[in-house]
Amino acid sequence: MVTLGLFVLLEAKPGKEDEVEAFLTEALALAEAEAGTTAWFAIRLGPTTFAVFDAFPDEASRDAHLSGQIAKALEEQTSRLFAKPPAINRLNVLAAKLPG
Repeated sequence: MVTLGLFVLLEAKPGKEDEVEAFLTEALALAEAEAGTTAWFAIRLGPTTFAVFDAFPDEASRDAHLSGQIAKALEEQTSRLFAKPPAINRLNVLAAKLPG
């Protein structure tokens, strides 16, 4: 059961939209390797606006994700790809429907 999540809002620098999309698409493999990440979605909200939503069963899993490979890659690419630092929002999941 998922109880916690993250919603990370990302704003691409002008001309970097395709690179941001590729970065997020490639990050899926890293998310799949995280045992504690129950669900992970990379989303395009508009021409330059992207987001990541992920869900976790507990705080330890969310903390592991926040210190994991995706977070490190995002930190390394922030100044190159994004107009401003990612807006990381911690949230509580009230209800969810997941496969299985």
